[in-house]
Amino acid sequence: MEGTVRAGRGFVLVELLIVVAIIALLAVGYYGLSGKGDGEGTLNAKTTPGQAMERGKLVECAANLKNLRGEIEMFQIDNDRYPEKFNPAPPLGVCPVSGKPYVYNPQTGQIRCTTPGHEQL
Repeated sequence: MEGTVRAGRGFVLVELLIVVAIIALLAVGYYGLSGKGDGEGTLNAKTTPGQAMERGKLVECAANLKNLRGEIEMFQIDNDRYPEKFNPAPPLGVCPVSGKPYVYNPQTGQIRCTTPGHEQL
């Protein structure tokens, strides 16, 4: 087997391609696909865990409000009026950031969050 011995220790092209692919995968994992923010509220490599948790709680608040609004709408469809009182139990009935209960207006059937920064939800 004289022909199978390599002279010197070096990388074969396949080994080099594998190393480059591994480095590329690690870079994508670290920097994300974009490497920069795609817009407001997106998570990327520069997002801290605290920011991600804050964003997650904001999304949880929006999801709670969407579910509660759906319940109010179903009540209105079934009864041709809005409920006089609407006090959902925690954790669905309170903002996950501030712990304040959501405010319900029985005349309009609207429910909203009073936590600063959540007014647009």
